[in-house]
Amino acid sequence: MYEIIRNGHTNTEIGILVRERPSIPSAEYNYTEVKIPGRDGSIFKEDGTVSDITITVPFTFAENPQRWQERFRTARRWLMRKDDTELILSDELEYFYHVKHTKINAAERQVKEVGEFEVEFTCEGYRYRTDGKAEYTPEEVFYNPYDRSRPVYLITGEGECILQVNGSQMKANVGQNLVIDTDRLMAYRKDGKLMNTSVYGDYAELHLLPGENTVYISRGFDLKVIPNWRCL
Repeated sequence: MYEIIRNGHTNTEIGILVRERPSIPSAEYNYTEVKIPGRDGSIFKEDGTVSDITITVPFTFAENPQRWQERFRTARRWLMRKDDTELILSDELEYFYHVKHTKINAAERQVKEVGEFEVEFTCEGYRYRTDGKAEYTPEEVFYNPYDRSRPVYLITGEGECILQVNGSQMKANVGQNLVIDTDRLMAYRKDGKLMNTSVYGDYAELHLLPGENTVYISRGFDLKVIPNWRCL
């Protein structure tokens, strides 16, 4: 039986079924089209980012006519909650999609007890590895077999240190702990306190590139990496 996982629960736990496996569209690289007078055609300049994708999932459910609306309300509450941003498909459990927006279309009664509706999930174009959410040592993220990723660096120590990734450096003043989030372009403590003024450098230069990477931290500091591995 095909399932999706959203907000920590499967659709069957909510009492609804997926009518058919959704088609997964391919993301495209974003680009700017440049027309040059006197030249045939156009030049396309990619900016390194990818477009969002929309995954449409058709659902069906059967319920006593007196409880039909309540079943649909339960499904809507489950789908619209924001416990997390992840959408997982049962035939690809090692990956998840980051959901940015959820649209639930109106439910239609096919007969008294059976209802059908569709949900449109607007997601980032990348698929993310579930094991990419774990913490690793720098040596364990030495090789990236996927696309360019935006990791999170967790530094423990006291004082000024240098984080070096593939030759690029970021200086940081650490007071016991510091989180450098290259996706959100933020630095903060584990308690949530913002520490953006405590780092000096370019977040984009700390990305993990496809293939081999070198990651170092100053002596006397401990470093863990959440790689956020991803692919198209």
